[in-house]
Amino acid sequence: MSEAATSARTGGRSLGPLWAMVAVFALPVVAGWFLYLNPDLLPTARVNRGELIDPARPWPDDLELVRPDGAAFAREGLAGKWTLLLAARAPCDAACTARLTDLRQIRLAAGEGGLAVERLLILAGKADSAVPAEALAGAGVARVAAAGEQRLVAWLGPGEDIWNRVHIVDPLGSLMMRYAADAPAKDVLKDMERLLKASRNWIKGAGYGHR
Repeated sequence: MSEAATSARTGGRSLGPLWAMVAVFALPVVAGWFLYLNPDLLPTARVNRGELIDPARPWPDDLELVRPDGAAFAREGLAGKWTLLLAARAPCDAACTARLTDLRQIRLAAGEGGLAVERLLILAGKADSAVPAEALAGAGVARVAAAGEQRLVAWLGPGEDIWNRVHIVDPLGSLMMRYAADAPAKDVLKDMERLLKASRNWIKGAGYGHR
């Protein structure tokens, strides 16, 4: 047998365990994302609790938001984070305040994973209305001008009833899930935990693949 043939056979044997290890680590990640994006393939008790937006909707380039101080809101500050987004009409009423409290509790309940979660309140309407600081508890605030309200509705819809609903925006800035106005906070938490776990697995999988 020639030296080249022997080398090829040896190389084939040495790469076999490596490819097997890659498959072992990659398969759960790929399967997890596939099943998450195709919840109809899961038993009813395990499907996502919110309404999955498929395909995900990128943040509109023409959606202009401003901070409470009048400066332009930079959405780049949310890059790389999961964002729990709440849209409400100003002033922030009891329902709005309760939802903000829910978002805070969801982030806290996510534990260490909460470090990858941001909260954002988008207010439409009265520009001079204030939001109680205790309700915000570190959440970001942005306002949308009357001219841009329909753009916000089109992004977060369907329909006009987008107010006081929790929305999830992925780390790339795309809307990927939303919830009914009366959805329990525990439903959002369950989905958020699954998303954080899936994203951690992707990061680990990428690390294994580049060692």
